[in-house]
Amino acid sequence: MGVKRLDDLIAFQRANEFKAEVYRLVDASAAARDERFRLQLFDAASSVAANIAEGWSRFSAPEFCQFLRYARASLEESRVWLRDGVARRYFDEASISQSLQLADRCAATITALWRSLQPFTKKPR
Repeated sequence: MGVKRLDDLIAFQRANEFKAEVYRLVDASAAARDERFRLQLFDAASSVAANIAEGWSRFSAPEFCQFLRYARASLEESRVWLRDGVARRYFDEASISQSLQLADRCAATITALWRSLQPFTKKPR
């Protein structure tokens, strides 16, 4: 039996965990005062779950897979912004480690979901 609700989808749950951790990290740092940086990082982090949700609502495996690719790209963008935050001295490596671990877990889950959908994306011959 498959997942019936978006909220039960593990990839979506992990994307929301990642997003919440990024929000917590930024709010507890000097990055909260840099509006442009904060908005860029928040947009990237929130796009992961948003893209999974949009793909889910398409009811089509090929389209869902496309939005999972977008979600992975947003996750990578988030990682770049987190590392940029270290370069800007808003965070240190230790403070972003939890966010990066959650990003790794989320990426693995998104990839596994994408792979599970591949048999349904093939056009019949």
